Order: sequence, then C-alpha cells, then structure tokens
Amino acid sequence: MKHALSFDIEDWFHIVDIDELEDRDKWDSFPTLVEEKTDLILNILSEYGTKGTFFVLGWIAQRYPSISKKIVDQGHELGTHSFWHHRVYELTPETFYDDLKLSIDVLQDQTGVHIKGFRAPSFSITPGNEWAFDIIKEVGLEYDASLFPAQRGHGGYPCVQEVHQIKLFEGTLPELPMSVLKKGPVRIPFSGGGYLRFLPYKIISSGFDKFENEGIPVVVYLHPRDFAPDCPRVKMPMHRRFKSYTGLGTTESKLRGLLQNFKFDTCENVIIDCLKNCSTSEV
Repeated sequence: MKHALSFDIEDWFHIVDIDELEDRDKWDSFPTLVEEKTDLILNILSEYGTKGTFFVLGWIAQRYPSISKKIVDQGHELGTHSFWHHRVYELTPETFYDDLKLSIDVLQDQTGVHIKGFRAPSFSITPGNEWAFDIIKEVGLEYDASLFPAQRGHGGYPCVQEVHQIKLFEGTLPELPMSVLKKGPVRIPFSGGGYLRFLPYKIISSGFDKFENEGIPVVVYLHPRDFAPDCPRVKMPMHRRFKSYTGLGTTESKLRGLLQNFKFDTCENVIIDCLKNCSTSEV
C-alpha cells in the first residue's frame, strides 16, 4: 500500500491566531526559513526516491518563485495552500474564490503545470462551510485534502476516514481526509504536524500498520518549520506553544524512518488508486 506524503509550504510566521503574527504587512520583515527547510525536505525525498505533494502558499510562491519550480522539476506534485493563509470559515464565498484563484494563477504561471489539489490552511473547512467545495471545483481544482475528522483548534469536520466523493451542486469532488486513530470514543491524530513531532515513533508506526490492515492509506502532512529546532519563538498560550515547538528536533528522523519502512506517493496518485481499487463512499 502507498500512503500519501504531503507538505504545506509556508513559513514559521504563518501559524494562525497569534497576535504577534496577524499583521500581514510585517511578514516581509521577519526572518525566513522556508527556502532552506523546503530544500532539506526535497533532498530527503530524493535520497529515498520518493515523490510527494507540496501544497504551496501563494504568498510564498510569489516571493520565492524558485520553490515551486524546484518542486516540479524534481517530479513532485504541486498543489495550492491558498494565497494569504486565511482560515476558510472566516471568508465569504467571494473572498475565498478570489484568494484561491490568485494562488492557482501564481503557481501555474511560474511552472506551467495544472494545479489539481487544495489544502485549506489549518484544515479550516468546517461544518457550515460546504460552499467551499463547489468553489474548489469551480476554479478548476480536481480534489480536496482539507478535512480533519477530529476536533481541533481551528478546524475539524466529521467524515469517513477513507477517500470519498463529496456531493456538490453539480457533480462530486474527491476528498482525501487526514488520518486519525480511533481508540473507543477518542480520536488521535498521529501522522502530521505537532502530532507526529511529539508522539513516539512506535505509536506512529503502529498507526500505519493499523491503517494498512484496514486497507486505508495514511496521510502525512508536515511543514518546513517542523524541521527547524531553531525556529523563532513568539508569545502564545502554553498549549499552542507546546503544539508549535515540541519535538522539532525529531521530525527529520521520524520522516526518514517512515520513508524507510513504508511506501509513499503523491496525494493525486493515492486518490486515483483509491478511486480505482477501493470501495469509496459518496457523502
């Protein structure tokens, strides 16, 4: 079984809902790590001969055009992570359309490739914002990877764990949800971001084994800042500080362990494989 390997390409200051980072006019004045750590990710994947999907923030692509070009030149899938990193539930359908279209235009103009996939910042498509799926299809995208089937601070959407088709006003849209372990009534994310950083590798690996036994691909999602133990710190509540900074020194070794022990592919290819060979539902 091939699992989905993905990276949300944004900088350390794109953490949402932190007062010190909310003023977008200040972003250009902050130190950056996105180019260095994206290169690190690309080098690791090259070492293991593995392809992944890079959901690139349009703001990042506009300032660092070499990033999207390197991703495409090395045979990876390029997707969009929006332009401004706004949470979807804070937008209107009109502003979401404009933001998403702008990000796609930047990425396609830079690389000449057709952008097919979208991941919402902070997995912020939540119940009541289903209009977003129709807009995703309207702007020419072919799948979504934004749903997080567990409660979380800035997102969360109850859905089946498997790849499934979302009913739209016209047609359907394939959805690749994030991976969550079920322990009775408790749902435990294990394969991305802060969860992957602070969980022991043994638990992460056992989650992969469980999903493989059930015939469901795991979705790994990481950010350049996850690979930066020296990431700049800003004031934030204790629980956010724990989630943002704990285990930064473990990410690279855990990713290498997963690449050595499991098989991965792009989000697009995993979805195609599931739609061909798995029993997919329509919701």
